[in-house]
Amino acid sequence: MIHRKASLDEYARGLLFEPLGIVDPAWQFTPRGVPMTGGGLGLRSQDLLAFAELYRNDGRAGDRQIVPARWVEASIRPHAQIDDTTEYGYLWWLKNYTAGDRSFAAFYMSGSGGNRVTVVPGLGMVVVLTTTNFGRRDAHPLADRLLTEHVLPAVLAIPRE
Repeated sequence: MIHRKASLDEYARGLLFEPLGIVDPAWQFTPRGVPMTGGGLGLRSQDLLAFAELYRNDGRAGDRQIVPARWVEASIRPHAQIDDTTEYGYLWWLKNYTAGDRSFAAFYMSGSGGNRVTVVPGLGMVVVLTTTNFGRRDAHPLADRLLTEHVLPAVLAIPRE
């Protein structure tokens, strides 16, 4: 049970991480012991997948509503235009990706070094890319190219019944 005065990491553990099977997230803390929320939370690839699947499934994990569906919908709706091809929701980037002659709406989380967790609802797909491209100026474009030149074409080549 989470108490009203729980710290953010305790609150997240009880209401989000435990229901998703996320164990031992690596928080960064301020010198005063407050969990940092501006980035840097260390999660395993399978944890990132669980979080993205939660959003792909409108806030549901199995038979349990973890995040309100209305919040998920608001989060992945555009609230700011970043450039000609990218918009921003609430902590999710929004973009259309093209593979061959097909275009797919997607939303994604983006981390340092080109780390990327992309949800492609039209394909019912989540892609988790973890890299070691830290310090590279082209790390994010590399992640985009990996998705559009390799992952999406490979998925589209799978025969459908």
